[in-house]
Amino acid sequence: MKFLPLVFTFCFLFVNQTNSFAQKYKEMMFDPAYNFYEVVEEGENYFRNKEKGKGSGWKGFQRWIANNEYKYFPSGERNSIDPFFVKNQFLSFIENNPTQKDLFNNGWEGLGPNTIDQISGQYSAGLGRVETFYVHPINAQIIYLGSRSGGFWSSSNGGTTWQGGTTDFLTASGVNTIGVSPTNSDSILINIRNSSNGTTHGIFRSVDGGNSWSISPFNPTNLGWGGLGTNNEIYTIKYHPTIPNLVFIGTKVGLYRSDDNLSTWTVPVSAYDFTDIVFHPTDSMIVYATAKDVANRLYVSTDGGVNFTYTTLAGNSGARIKLSVSTDCEDCIYAASGSAVYKSTDKGASFTAISVPPTSADGFLVNDLDTSKMLIGALDAFTSFDGGNNFNQVTYWSLGNTNAAGGGFNMSYQNSTDYIHADLRGAASVNGVYYVCTDGFLVKSSDNGANWDILSEGTSIRENYNLGVSQSNHYRTICGAQDNGTSIKVENNWIEFYGADGMEGLIHPLNDDWMMGSYQNGGRLRTKDGGLANNVVTPPNQNGYWIAPMFYDPNNQMTLFSLGENIHRSDDFGSNWSNIGSPTFSGEIKFAAIAENDSKIMVVARNQLIEKSTDGGFTFQSIKNNLPSNSITDIAFDPNNDDVIVVTYGQYYSGNNKVYMTTNGGAVWTNITYNLGDLPCRSVVIDHSTDKNIYIGTEIGIYTKKMNETTWTLYNPDLPNVAVKEMEIMWGTNTLRAATWGRGLWEFSTVGRKTYPSILKTKLTAGTNF
Repeated sequence: MKFLPLVFTFCFLFVNQTNSFAQKYKEMMFDPAYNFYEVVEEGENYFRNKEKGKGSGWKGFQRWIANNEYKYFPSGERNSIDPFFVKNQFLSFIENNPTQKDLFNNGWEGLGPNTIDQISGQYSAGLGRVETFYVHPINAQIIYLGSRSGGFWSSSNGGTTWQGGTTDFLTASGVNTIGVSPTNSDSILINIRNSSNGTTHGIFRSVDGGNSWSISPFNPTNLGWGGLGTNNEIYTIKYHPTIPNLVFIGTKVGLYRSDDNLSTWTVPVSAYDFTDIVFHPTDSMIVYATAKDVANRLYVSTDGGVNFTYTTLAGNSGARIKLSVSTDCEDCIYAASGSAVYKSTDKGASFTAISVPPTSADGFLVNDLDTSKMLIGALDAFTSFDGGNNFNQVTYWSLGNTNAAGGGFNMSYQNSTDYIHADLRGAASVNGVYYVCTDGFLVKSSDNGANWDILSEGTSIRENYNLGVSQSNHYRTICGAQDNGTSIKVENNWIEFYGADGMEGLIHPLNDDWMMGSYQNGGRLRTKDGGLANNVVTPPNQNGYWIAPMFYDPNNQMTLFSLGENIHRSDDFGSNWSNIGSPTFSGEIKFAAIAENDSKIMVVARNQLIEKSTDGGFTFQSIKNNLPSNSITDIAFDPNNDDVIVVTYGQYYSGNNKVYMTTNGGAVWTNITYNLGDLPCRSVVIDHSTDKNIYIGTEIGIYTKKMNETTWTLYNPDLPNVAVKEMEIMWGTNTLRAATWGRGLWEFSTVGRKTYPSILKTKLTAGTNF
């Protein structure tokens, strides 16, 4: 027994040191004062000799690189960028280009998914990342949730059904914190922020239960936030539970207090990142708060938040600390981080470290009716029944490890009571019931974590990377999404096909049961039965980009190309691969396209470098010529003319140089950005029509023009204001489908083709060899 304190101290210091290293590069990610490439170097140094598997943070780091490098390439400088660059470019376009109403027949239609319908090979099913939630303390049927990029959703029946879409047409789509008036649950405050970097667009208010929103006085303009190279964030909004109109806001630049419902405010602490705020259960004058970018401090106010003093907790400086209180011990305050679980019995004056938890504290709660029970979690959730001295795992991120595990295609989260999806984002106890939000769901447990129910089915908040459409079956599309894997839209439901991060996908144009999906860095998955079974068919020694390109030969659809540092070709739909060549530049190919007529022609790009092959991928030559030295974000061929190619750019600075076209195979490029201005572009596709309409997917919305025109038109009726990562056209039905970041899959007719005849399905003739 005499050695236990020493062992505890050693473990405590080791965890602290590890956390501090991780915290440094994570903080740098969201601080524009650091050059993008400085952050990359710091992150790579941190992970150099570490395990990079699930829960390590490696995937999150790679996502951040993929989602940000194109914005700041080539310099990496972020300190001169307007944090509202995208918003301002979008509003400028709207102001200067009134929408042509006669262009549209109806509007875009959301296709989901908003439920988990069928699971085949997916081992970590989820609908999308839930950042925050609110449960009414008296009527638990009233629930609100906020998603990272899919906005605000509400339920009046305990999560049986959901209403959303009311934040779809704001100029940002992320909701990470919700404050609700204690006297009127229809009075709601939410922080609207950029989903990619957390920059706040201000607190928005609803007085009708979330049906409509208006910006509150607490916004960047009134606060004086938003100078070049800044990234002001709002982490939490908390109404005082008993004092009407008293609101506290934890921000990146201090703790704010308003006693008139945000008409005015003071700043009790004018520095540090305040990430959590809780209130004494019975003494209305006591307020607790924590700041994460300073030595572990718990701030305490005894005068209703007018003034604060602080107590310093032992442990890692700069860690995010989660707080919890309980009516079972009114003067107790609990705090948790990855370093320790702490307890104070004297209203925060002093703390004792109870234990080193088995996980970091992305979610933490103490049962609000019984302090012997608590939950902590990050990748998975752990519960304690002895006041935090010991914890046991109660949820598992993989369905293969849960009580629903059956292997193969028998896994079903509906039959699992210990599955809530990976990565906790928040947790709370309301009248003894545990609520947790994760990267897949909002869930609850009525028995202290032993069994869990999914609450958020009915919300369409999936963050899609890419998609592939069928040219023989209008009802089929394969989609890849962040942390929710690869899924397949069929006529009446969705099939959850595979886990990990879902990436590029394709469907054989003659047999819609044959599909290829992907996971990060070029991993490939094949199905020949419509998604019921899969096998991994990744090319040997494939070293691919985070979202590695893949396509089929349009003139021989059994031939596939998988692109990494090299070009891999398969002539039997992925059973066998050959390494046939590579571009002259080094590193992974990031974007690529193949010509529809002469399929020996393909174009590949990495950042500003772009090369063309005319011999099927064996050799390449540069066609950069007069293109800008920014990072290319997509490539498209004119389906009727292989010499016509369009490329897009997504840099976050001005120059009116976001879209270029060549009509002579890349010898000379013409800037066709025109009135699109400086909206960062993410995707491009060209239709088969006589007018040759070009469609551009941007950080906010879709735009179109005829190839010979010089004016872009917003093609966005009913489409939420989210980033459009990829688009494809279904030729038989004249349908444009779009993979959105935060609101799932959407479809609309191509320009002027709404009333044209549609071929919904075609079938192979007898004797075709499949």
